[in-house]
Amino acid sequence: MTAYLLDTHYWIWLQLGDASQLKSDARDELLAIQRKRTLFLSAISILEIARLSSDGLLDLSMSVDQFVEVAIRSGGLQLLPLTTRILIESTRLPGTIHCDPADRLLVATTREHGLTLVTRDKALNKYAEQGHLNAYKL
Repeated sequence: MTAYLLDTHYWIWLQLGDASQLKSDARDELLAIQRKRTLFLSAISILEIARLSSDGLLDLSMSVDQFVEVAIRSGGLQLLPLTTRILIESTRLPGTIHCDPADRLLVATTREHGLTLVTRDKALNKYAEQGHLNAYKL
């Protein structure tokens, strides 16, 4: 059974119900995956959301703490920690990938857990085309 890691933007769109970015069929597909308990978040996404919120670039209409609690409590979104191995592997990724530390941590987490990354990030999808990452764009 395939399991998925949400890139931070997909998590935001899913939880905020952003219909302009996440069409209803894609939302339904993610919710079905979530019900199977095969949808994961990386701890690095919490840092990204907290930074965007504190910089005024993201309005969550609640605190970051509440946003994370709702995601985890609602069921189906499982939080994966940043382990020592993931931190180190993010610096040893094969092939050509850009230097964004958050993206590198997402890739290392995806690879470490044998997941498929749900992303629209062009650089990450290009990295997947090199064969170093399983990626899925809804």
